[in-house]
Amino acid sequence: MARFSVDGMFDFDELLNARALTGDVMNKMLHSAADVIVKTQKQTAQRMLKGRYATGRLANSISKGRVRSSKDGRSIEIGFKSGRVRGKKKLRTTSNAEIAFLNEYGKRGQPPRPFIQQANEQCREEAIEAAAKEYDKWLESMGF
Repeated sequence: MARFSVDGMFDFDELLNARALTGDVMNKMLHSAADVIVKTQKQTAQRMLKGRYATGRLANSISKGRVRSSKDGRSIEIGFKSGRVRGKKKLRTTSNAEIAFLNEYGKRGQPPRPFIQQANEQCREEAIEAAAKEYDKWLESMGF
C-alpha cells in the first residue's frame, strides 16, 4: 500500500490564505499524485505478475481511496479492493491485499516480486510533479 501525503508546502502565512491551500487545493494535489501512483502500480503488476495463475485481477483491484484528514495533515490511501474465493469448496476468501503482500514479499518456495516498491520508486518524481502542477495552477489563480 502506497501512501502519499502533503502537510503544508511553504510558510506563506503573510502571502496566501492558508485555509484555501489546505482545502480543495491539497485534495487536488493528493488525487493527482495518487492517480499517477495507481497507474504505475497497475502497469508494474501486469508486467511482473505473469505466469500460470495470473489473471490480472490483482492489478485491476488497485485503487485510491478518499482524502483523509488527521492531526498530521491530509493523506490518501492506495490499496486493493475486494478479494476472491480460493479453493474448490469455495469456503475461504482471500483479500487482494493479502495476495499482494505474498507477491511483494514472497513465501517459502515463492520468491518475492516487489511490484509495489518498484512502481513507487519508478513514479516518485512523476507523482511529485503532478501534485506540483496542481499547486502551480492554484498559485496562478491567486495571481502569483
